Parts: sequence; C-alpha cells; structure tokens
Amino acid sequence: MKAIYKNLLVALIFLFGMAASVYAQPTISGKVVDAQGQPLPGVAVMVVGTTNGTLTDDAGNYSISGVKNGQVVLFTSLGFMDQTFDCDGTLSNLDVTMSEDANLLEETIVVGYGVQKKSSMTSAVSAMKGDELLKAPATNVSQLIAGKLSGVSSVQESGEPGLDQASLRIRGSQYGAKYVVDGFPVDNINDIDPYDIESISVLKDGASAAVYGLQAANGIIIVTTKKGAAGKPKITYNATFGASMNANFPEFMDGPQFAYYYNVADMMDAMARGDITSPEEYTPYFTSEQVKLMTNGDPTDGWDNVNYIDKVFKTGFTQKHNVTVSGGNETSKYFASFGYLGQEGNIDNFSYDRYNVRTNVESEFAKYFKFTMGLSGVFSNRQTPGFSSGGSDTGYEAGWLSIPKMTIMMHPYLPEKYEGNYTGVVPNNLAVANSPLPAIYDSGYKKTRGIDVTANATLTFDVPHVKGLQLKVSGAFDYGATMNKNLDTPFLNKIMVYKNGGWSEYGDPRQNEGTGVSLGEGTSYYQRMTGQAGATYSNTFGKHFVEILALAELNDYKSNAHSAYAKLLPFAELPELSFGQPTDGPISGWSDAWRSAGYVFRARYNWDERYLAEFTGRYDGSYKFAGMRTTRWGFFPSASAAWNISREPWMSGATFLDDLKIRGSVALLGNDLPTSAYMFLKTFAPSSDVIYKPYMGNTTVNPSYSDRGVPNLDLTWEKKLSYNVGFDFSMWNGKLAMEVDAFYNYVFDMLTYQGSGFPPSMGGYFMSVINKNAYDVKGIDVMISHKNHFMLGGKPFQYGVSATITYAKSRWLIYPDEPNTDAIRKVVGTSLDAFYVWVADGLFRSEEEIDNSAWYGNRPNIGDIKYVDLNGDGLINEVGDKARIGRSNRPQLTYGLNLDFAWNGIDFNAQFTGGSLFDISLTGTYYNGNDDNTIWTQTFKEGANSPLFLVENAYSVYNPDGTFPRLTLSNTGGHGGDNGLASTFWLRDGTYVRLKSAQLGYTFPRKWTEKIKVEALRFFVEGQNLFTIDGLPEGIDPESPGVNNGYYPQQRLLMGGITLTF
Repeated sequence: MKAIYKNLLVALIFLFGMAASVYAQPTISGKVVDAQGQPLPGVAVMVVGTTNGTLTDDAGNYSISGVKNGQVVLFTSLGFMDQTFDCDGTLSNLDVTMSEDANLLEETIVVGYGVQKKSSMTSAVSAMKGDELLKAPATNVSQLIAGKLSGVSSVQESGEPGLDQASLRIRGSQYGAKYVVDGFPVDNINDIDPYDIESISVLKDGASAAVYGLQAANGIIIVTTKKGAAGKPKITYNATFGASMNANFPEFMDGPQFAYYYNVADMMDAMARGDITSPEEYTPYFTSEQVKLMTNGDPTDGWDNVNYIDKVFKTGFTQKHNVTVSGGNETSKYFASFGYLGQEGNIDNFSYDRYNVRTNVESEFAKYFKFTMGLSGVFSNRQTPGFSSGGSDTGYEAGWLSIPKMTIMMHPYLPEKYEGNYTGVVPNNLAVANSPLPAIYDSGYKKTRGIDVTANATLTFDVPHVKGLQLKVSGAFDYGATMNKNLDTPFLNKIMVYKNGGWSEYGDPRQNEGTGVSLGEGTSYYQRMTGQAGATYSNTFGKHFVEILALAELNDYKSNAHSAYAKLLPFAELPELSFGQPTDGPISGWSDAWRSAGYVFRARYNWDERYLAEFTGRYDGSYKFAGMRTTRWGFFPSASAAWNISREPWMSGATFLDDLKIRGSVALLGNDLPTSAYMFLKTFAPSSDVIYKPYMGNTTVNPSYSDRGVPNLDLTWEKKLSYNVGFDFSMWNGKLAMEVDAFYNYVFDMLTYQGSGFPPSMGGYFMSVINKNAYDVKGIDVMISHKNHFMLGGKPFQYGVSATITYAKSRWLIYPDEPNTDAIRKVVGTSLDAFYVWVADGLFRSEEEIDNSAWYGNRPNIGDIKYVDLNGDGLINEVGDKARIGRSNRPQLTYGLNLDFAWNGIDFNAQFTGGSLFDISLTGTYYNGNDDNTIWTQTFKEGANSPLFLVENAYSVYNPDGTFPRLTLSNTGGHGGDNGLASTFWLRDGTYVRLKSAQLGYTFPRKWTEKIKVEALRFFVEGQNLFTIDGLPEGIDPESPGVNNGYYPQQRLLMGGITLTF
C-alpha cells in the first residue's frame, strides 16, 4: 500500500512539474532606444489582446511579467513605428530599437498648385486632416472650421436650414477668403459633404497665397477631397440623427407679466406727460379681472396665456447619411461617395435637403502617364413659408416683419384665434397686423432648388530621361443652376387685434392691392471653365534641392438669369404663371461674363534641408480694367526664406528636438473683388427716374437712362503688401508642437467712390471711382498642441490638447474725411468699422440732475439715459459729442481649444471656440445714429412683447435702482425717443466662450465585429452649440447679426450616430 502511495506521489509531482513548465509565465525586460541609441521614455509595452501592459521609464527601461507562450508583445509610441514580437516562453530579455514614423517626418501639406513637406515650408499655412471635421455634428464645412485653424475668424449669424453657414475671414481681412477645391477655384465650400474631405489648408500669408494672384489678397482656403487607395474594396456607412432647438434665446413675458409691466409703463408715461402726479391716480389699462382670465388661460373668454415662442420655435430634426466605397490596385484607384443631409427646421415649413455625389479616379494607364478625374454633384432643395425668416427676403420680410420678429412681438394674453380668426398685433403708428402663425401655415411657400455639377481631369507625364521633370495639363468645368418658385397667398386679410380695450378686425393693406394669389418664378445659371497647363522640375543634387514650377491658367465665367411674376391666380393648387395675370414689368433678366488669365512661376531651393528659400511670381490679367494699358495686367511677386535650426550639426545633441525653424516672407498681392465690370468705361443704366422738358415747352414725362459715372482708364488693382515672420518647433517626437506667426498687411489703392450732387453743367461731376483708400492689419496667430499616452488599466490612454489664437487689429490709413454722424464709421486711425457714439453716464435719477445737465431733443425724464457733454457747449450735439468708443462688432481676438482622448475603444472630443476685443450693440446699430428700433432695448417697442431681462431691470417708481431705461409704451410718450440713440449705454463687451461641439464614441473590439463580418463598428453621440459663457443679457447670442431685429437663431444640435466599415 505504501508503495502505491509512493508511486502516486511521484506521478503527481511529475505532472505538476510538467504543468509548470508548460504554463510558465516569464518576466520580459529590456531597454527601448531610438535609431541614435538614445533611450525612449513613455513607450507603451503591451501584451496584445490583454490588459497586461507597462511604460518605459526615463532611461527607456521596462519590465513586463505574465507573458504567456504564443502571445505577442507590442511596443508603441507617438512618432515611431509600432513593433511587435512573438513570445515563445523562453524570452526574458528584449532590447528594442524604434524607428521614426516616416509619415510623421514627411508630413505633406497641400499648397497652391502642389504639395510640400511641412519641414521644408517657408510660408505660413494652417492645415488639418478631414477626419477632424467629423468630430462635430455641423451641417456644413464653414461651421466645422471654427476654432480649429489659426488665422481664421468664423462668425455664424443664422441657424436657418440651408442658410446656416459661417462667414470665414483670414487675418482680419475686410472680405471673405477665396476657395480652391482639388486645384480649381470655386465660389462655395459649404455644399461639400464633410465625409468627402481629405484635408484643408489655409494659405495665410502673402508668400503662400501669391500663386493665386488676383484672388489671393484675402487668403486662400484649399480643400482636397479623398482619393482611393490600393487594396480590396472598403465600404463605410455613416448615419446620424438628432434634434435641433434654439441655442440662445431670451425669455419673454407671459400674459400676467405682460399686463403688470404694461400697466406700470402706461403709468410712467402718464406721469411723464403730466396727466397724473402719483401712482395712486392711475387707472390700470389691464384690470385685475382681466389678469385673472389670463391666468386661467381659457381662450373661449377672449383671454389666454400663450407662449408664442414655444408655439413657433419647436424641435427640429436633422439627419445625415453617407456611403463611401474605395479601393484599387497599384495602377488604378477609385473613391466614390453618396451623401444626404436633411434638415427640418424648428419652425414648421422650414426645411433643407441636400444630396451629394462624388467620384475620384486615378489611373497610371501607361508608363510615365497618370490620369486623374473627379466628378461631383450637389442637388439641394430649400423651402420656407411664403412670408419667411428674414434670412433671404427683402422689403417687409427682411427682419422687422420676419416670422421670428412677429413671434416675439405677439402679446401673450391673446388666444391663438378669436371668433375663428387668427389674432395678431398692430405696431404703433401702423395699420399693419402681424401674426406669425398664419405666416407659417397660410402664406404660401418659397422653394429654391439648386444644382451644381463639377468635372475635372488632369493628365501628367513624367518626361523620360529627365529626372524630376513633369508636364501637366488639367481642366475643370463647373455648371450651376438655381430655380426659385415663390407662391404668395393672402394670409393677413382678417386678423383680430385687441386694442384700446376691444377687439377689431384688421386687413393688411399690403395684401389689399388686388394681387390675390401671386406667383414669382426665376432661374439663374452659371458655368465656369478653368484650364491649366504647366511643368514642374524637382531634383536633388547632393545637398541641393531645386524645384521650379511654370504654369498658365485661364478662367472663363458666364451667367444669366430671368424671372417672371403674375398675380390673381384663381387658386393656389395650380401654381403656374399661365393661370395668372401679368403685372407691370413682370419679366426681368440679366447676363454676365468675365475672363481672367494668369501665368505662374515658382522656384524653391534648399540646402541640406537647413537653408530654404522660395520665390513666386504671378502675372495676372483681369477684364475689369482697361485694355491697351498697364492697368489690366499686374505682376505680383513674393519671396520667403527659412532656417531649419534643428538640422544644424551643432544641434545634434538636442535629441529631444524634432524641429525648430524660423521663417519670413514678403509679398505683393492683387484684388479685383471690389471692382464691378466696366468701371473704366462710360456706362448707362435704365433709371426709375423721369425726365421733364420744360425748356422745350414740353412737360411730357419720358423714361430715362442714368449716367453711371465718369470713366477712369487708370483704374486698377487693389493691392496688398504682406509681411510675415514666424517659427515652428516640435519636440519629443511630436508630443509638443507650436507654430507662431506675426504679420503686417498694408492694403492700398482701394476702390474709392467719389462724387458730387451736381452735374458737370453746374460745375460738378457724376460719381466716379478711383484708387485711393488704404488700411492696415497687424497681429499674430498661434497654434500649440500636446499629445501623449499613458497606461490605464493595462490599456494605453491617448490624449491630445490643441489651441489656436488669432489676433488681428485693423485701422484706416486713408479714407475721405467727410461729415458723418453714423454710429459705425470709417475714420482714419480707427478700426474698419468702429463705433462712434455718445458717451452715457448712467440714468437720470432726479429732476435736479436733469436741470444741471445737457440733453438731446426733448427734456428727459427720471430714468432716461444721461449723455456726457464732451465739448462743454451745454448741448448734446450730433458731431461734437460723439466719440470713438468701443471696437468693431467682429472679434479682433479669436481662439479655439480642442480636447481629445481615446482609451479601450472609447473616444471623446470637445471643441471650444470664442472671441474677444469686440463689442455688441444691444440696439443692433443701424447706420443712422438712432437705433431704438428693436425690442431688445425699448420696453413694449411698437406695442410688442419684451424680454424679461429688460422689463425686470427697467427703471420705474417701483424699481428706482433699475439699470435699464424707464418703462415706457412709446418712444415718444414723454420719453423723447433719445434712449435709443447709439451710445455707450447699449455697448457690451462681446467676449464669449462657446462649447461648439462635443462627441463621445465607442468602437467595438475587432474580435467581436469579425464574427458579423464587419471590419469596424462605432456608435457615438454628439452635440453642437451646447453652451455659451458671456457677459451679455440672457439669450443674446454673441454671434448675432449687427442688426439684431428678428433673425433665425443659431441651433443647438443633439445627435447620435453609427459608423460601419466593411
């Protein structure tokens, strides 16, 4: 028996020994260095498919235990190629040499007519990859750029579907940037599907943009779309769905609040007029019984408590879909994309649909030859009510009677309908009834259908036996059409209005002119053809690198449009012009054509990647200037140089330094954008004026043509002299990087209009245009980024932080010194659009203070604004007492902050944007000095509702410490109308920070998705315009239009989506 136990014990010991040998989990240690043998700290060492991992220490040493036989150890670090090693169970020491990532070292950036390595660039260019655009739910490209690229200022004023693009300006330019897509000029980039974009480059300084000559003065934004890659077909589907709502909107009074503050305002006006002397003498306009009926909210008794803001501004719906297919082999590659964007506005009957199609094909069809071709199409439909938003309308519908404006004017105590008819509001002194609900549902429609089709092709030939010489010919054709159909149906013919204590029926005189149902249709077309032919030679001779580009470009553009109008259609169900009756001048049309030509030369040189230089010249001609003279053609040169200090031999010991380069450039650019065609000729145009001939004994009225001005054969380009100095540096294999540029731009020979009110026969002259005005812009732009990783739970936690800052301050150097009382002026020594306003000194608090002060117009009352008599003449004057106070209404300082992290399949991104050094006028300053014409500053303006922040903080006998001017029902009710004058009282610092977008996603592990034959699967949630921090009154958007008088608010988007790759 003992022998049996003994044998069994020996067998168990043998089996355990075998198991220990099989499942041994040795510790692996070693050192990680770079190609020069320098230790690399922070390298992630991981066992693939597990949570087992560690990081190298400051000396590059590491130790990782528990590595099983057959497992794979991965070494990864930013700026280096990943390396993997198989573990056979006996490996205990492993030293690793990491190779630098060639893609990082040779990062290329798209520039004008080519690409350049970032390390060899001598000019100022900001760039980003297209994937960065997909981290936000924005509906167009201009929104996505905000805060991501230094040197670019972005302001979005509207949230209306299809009209929610942002205005992009580069380095304080007075005009918007020019766009280039895949090497060819275009007018708009907002219709490009973001999923189609490979990269975006911004040419900020003159040297980088000079190759575009006449288009370059305001900076260039280059968009490059995606191309195919060799490999099996790859299919990716992206879908997002979500809701939209107002991002920033003030709270308005409800019914009982309206009644209370209305009574107080009416009482204050009565006291100001002297009708009463104390509150006890006042008889309320709204009785307590009526207020009870409002509180009950029963519309059958004629009183209600309706939140018209909620009735009109609801929750919209947005969806985006995109499918891409790419693939190819070593000689042929393809990329195809189909996208859809659908926006249902948060106001009913506002919608926008856009369909995108794009294909890009590359083929090396023969030795030395390469052919590329791109086709794209954009098809869009935008619809609004017939009486719409103010965003694209004119006349009555532009702002002051837009649907948003009518909404905030509505009295909340009014029921939606009374005696079966819509209720409305009649503004003071007008016989016009306003109501947003019939405007939304019964006013007809405006439909705009757009088509844009673009084709481009390029053929390159690498000349044999001449290394580095390439010939290229390319062309693009762009065709676009816009079709408008506007059906207007009478919708305000019978509106019930409660006024002067009773109900009245109002008919809108605008719709009692016998027009009935009316229809307008219009179509516009354009086509642009661009041709390019050139040669590039690049070669390296020892340490010398040389590249030469010579290219010719021709642009040809034609457009035409026509429209027709008819009235008295028998019914709206047959919206065709032939059913209506024509009106006076029912048909109109126009056409245009222009052409430009340019010759480009660029030479680049560097020695040993240390000393770099570039010279560019473009000889441009424009049809806008006189031929047979030197004014039609212009030569625009640039020069830039850089010193790559990090490549110097004496810097070899600074192994932590990846790149350190200083740059400088100077350029002369041209701009014909502000110039209309044929200004150098004596032109005439049909005039609405008439001519009488009493000197001929004839009083007959005759149609006329007006003289458009004295010809100026010397009229020529607006010019811009651009200077730039900057430096780039990065260290620790890209973990920390910075780009800093300082710039000075001098713009001169600007197109300046001068004229006289007297004809030449009386010693005057008609309007003419000369080259005269000048301004300058100086500033800096900065980009700084940091990225790294560390181990968290055995998995690498990767994070990145980047920030952009752009400061651009402008001032007029030459501008006509003419008498001017406008609130926003152009004056030598001030910013381009500086505020010139009266200086406010708070509010009058006593009659004694009024007696001892100067005032403007009628005698003020307690609670009115007190203005400072700057010139001490005892009066408040239009000219003598206005001063330059405040800054432009566009930020001089813009900034952005981008946060990223990724861990174990989870990824997160947040984008903050903001602006400073600008002012917001709560009055929404017009150019007439007096802008008390918005509801944001005067209580019950035009009888309308008012924001709570205004009435709650307005001065009254019950609120003697109020910070806003006195409660009033009228700008003349003992008020003088003077509180609305442009003054410092209404200026607010516009500084703001906005969480522009945020996205949180999860990518499922590959081992899971492989089971369902899916290469990658990711879910995400995202939002846009999530919150804003500013010092403005509640609900005022810092990006709102300069005239804040009824606009479609910016939208907050909350969305979710999925990405599938097969």
